[in-house]
Amino acid sequence: MWQKNVRYLDYNASAGIAGRVRNKLIDALKNGEDWIANPSSRHRAGQKEARFLFDSARVISGALGDPGASGDLVFTSSGTEANQTVLRTFARSGMAIVTGAGEHPASHDLIPVLKREDPSLRAFTLPLLPSGAHDLERLPSLLREAKASGAESAGISLFWANNETGVLTDLELLSRVLADSPVETTLHLDGAQVWGKTGMNLARTPAHFATFSSHKIGAPAGTGIIWKRKNTPIHPLITGSQNHGARGGTPDLIGIRATAFAAEDLNPPEFAEKTAALRDRLEQRLAEAVPGAVFFGAGSPRVPNTSRIGFSGFDSYQDWVELLDLKGFAVSHGSACKAAIVEPSRVLLAMGISRELALNSIRVSFGPSNTQDDVDALVEALREIHSAKRRTTT
Repeated sequence: MWQKNVRYLDYNASAGIAGRVRNKLIDALKNGEDWIANPSSRHRAGQKEARFLFDSARVISGALGDPGASGDLVFTSSGTEANQTVLRTFARSGMAIVTGAGEHPASHDLIPVLKREDPSLRAFTLPLLPSGAHDLERLPSLLREAKASGAESAGISLFWANNETGVLTDLELLSRVLADSPVETTLHLDGAQVWGKTGMNLARTPAHFATFSSHKIGAPAGTGIIWKRKNTPIHPLITGSQNHGARGGTPDLIGIRATAFAAEDLNPPEFAEKTAALRDRLEQRLAEAVPGAVFFGAGSPRVPNTSRIGFSGFDSYQDWVELLDLKGFAVSHGSACKAAIVEPSRVLLAMGISRELALNSIRVSFGPSNTQDDVDALVEALREIHSAKRRTTT
């Protein structure tokens, strides 16, 4: 619990700093000699730091399901920078770009920028199904369109798990589709929401790039990761010789070390067992307590900790997040807030959900600290809020 009298149910936004990570980091920082040299320096102090960096990368690779190091790691300042570095690599390589309709803003919002920078860029959008999954059956036609437009290759950027609904991409079906592509393809998976939540074996996925973020697994924010399959070229945002030549600047050793501390503590099966039980309890009890509650993506494979819930029968936003906050619950509505106007979730709209229902929705995402008592208290709070609102709107 991060703050007294607050039940934190927004782990998809940030998992905070895990206690064991904080303690390990404090212990490491107490030994000041470990944090003075540049790992690119050739003297012994610098090479000691280089060893720390190498060992941290090895731990992280193992936690990503690539213990044999079939790929290289590029460390960035955030998951956003990681995603955008990959997309800019696609654009600078002359590829057509295919992104999903439900991508995180880190990816989605960059496409118009890239098109302004290069009006000749060919960009295509892969729709979402009502289930919340990518409409992978449409991908072949988009790749044919890309070829017809003159593209010889395509960069495809898709979520591995959607940050709002938790719906997972069917990697087996995606592999089969890509095997028959009329153009050469390079695949990027945004893995920020899968790391630590499900078993992973990056080496066996069809991905050429996968991106991750430190603060989703219990490390401080500020470290992003690009996993790239060996011999896959990457175009850096800042020219430099760090990170296999893929990024400029001295590596953030403290952030990378903290990420490795968090990575070595991950236990996806244990996380999945605990949080899936909480999510299922929430959806079952809320369906009984709140008439018209809708659970988006519930029929699709999802990461175990995420539930996206809609409340039908309201025309305008009913302050669900704010009222829950007053009752001591931290959840998310997963929508943009511009000029003090709350907008409906772009992801839910892409699934074909009505504007009114998308507007009146929240995301609950569980983490290791949550309990059944948190679930039951949230259900009761939502029952009270919903009941009061129905009385005032009917």
